Amino acid sequence: MPLLDSFRVDHTKMNAPAVRVAKTMKTKRGEIISVFDLRFYKPNKAKMDGKGIHTLEHLFAGFIREHLNSKDIEIIDCSPMGCRTGFYMSLLGKPKTKAVAKAVLNSMKDVLKVKKEADIPELNVYQCGTYKMHSLKNARKIAKYMIKNGVGIMDNKKLFLSEQKMKKLGI
Repeated sequence: MPLLDSFRVDHTKMNAPAVRVAKTMKTKRGEIISVFDLRFYKPNKAKMDGKGIHTLEHLFAGFIREHLNSKDIEIIDCSPMGCRTGFYMSLLGKPKTKAVAKAVLNSMKDVLKVKKEADIPELNVYQCGTYKMHSLKNARKIAKYMIKNGVGIMDNKKLFLSEQKMKKLGI
């Protein structure tokens, strides 16, 4: 099985909260697709709880679009990572990493403006696969953590796991 790009980074060296370009590719029509690692918590140290990350997914998907979409940038998807330490965001275009970090931070400020669960988008049996698994309180706690700690930028060169390094580590 081929080694995916997301597993070619040393998770022990990741700082968080921080963002990085996980991948950039070109379509056959020449459009650029960028994938960002939006890391909320340091891997293997902390993670978002299930209800909080689910609520954050509903809120963050809209807020990040408000802050980042433009004539040159269009978010395709923003979804939580299985490890619950962050989100992956795929988009058309190539925004500056600093602009992405700022958009994440501003989106977290927007999360804090949501005061009641009735204001969470798509929170119903028809539009959500587990509509009872939500916590606005926990989503707000995650947002406060992000705002308090700020959103940095990761250096891919410092995180890269080469074949040689993986052999040395026995992986």
